[in-house]
Amino acid sequence: MRSIQRASVVLVAAGLIVAIAATAAAGGRPTAPSAVAPGPEAASLPPTDSLVPADPAVDASTLPALPIPATVPLDNEIEPQAYHGRLQIPAIELDAPFIEGIRLSTLDYGPGHWPGTAMPGELGNVVVAGHRTSHNADFRHLDRLQPGDQVIFDLDDSQGLENDHATVPLPDPFGGRYVYEVAFVEVVGPEALWIVSQDYRHSATLFACHPPGSVSQRIVVHLDLVDAAGALVDPPRPSTTTSTVVTNG
Repeated sequence: MRSIQRASVVLVAAGLIVAIAATAAAGGRPTAPSAVAPGPEAASLPPTDSLVPADPAVDASTLPALPIPATVPLDNEIEPQAYHGRLQIPAIELDAPFIEGIRLSTLDYGPGHWPGTAMPGELGNVVVAGHRTSHNADFRHLDRLQPGDQVIFDLDDSQGLENDHATVPLPDPFGGRYVYEVAFVEVVGPEALWIVSQDYRHSATLFACHPPGSVSQRIVVHLDLVDAAGALVDPPRPSTTTSTVVTNG
């Protein structure tokens, strides 16, 4: 099973640059409408303008640079496995380490941040992979998430992992507690590499294999950042009819 999963992750990496270029050329992929309800807890963020590059009044030359996702390291390369904090999803009772890296050896200890993608709270897309069946199976119940459910990135937690499997970087450049809300959940094919692309929104993406025990598809959870009052930081997502209904696996 591990060899099959590894092949799937490598497949994602092989088409990464092509996917980002294709998404940009197409003007970005429209996403399903957000149906979120403000939560009782949210992050405090510095003021940030909502940027919409499609707006003709926006001068593209003035836009800040977006994060650039890194390619996946080869099997014989070592990821730093830096410990960023905790990833919490109350709706499915998940409280897991949030670690840098997406190799299977990293995901064995907890959900992993795709290197080079946005960090929680930053402009861009925070991309996070996780196991669905092996080890702690942190993302086993992603299919149970509903619009409005909270996903919390607590970067202030510094307890690290036992046996130094993932250590807190010193100095630690990241901190804060950031709350995202589920916009929608969908199932996509393994060729849907646009899920790691970056755009001018404060968004996040969780993904894992689907159905559980198979790599024939991916389950993808799309998230939007909310502010301290529980309101969306960015304008609502445009509507689409391309998402696939998710059933419990």
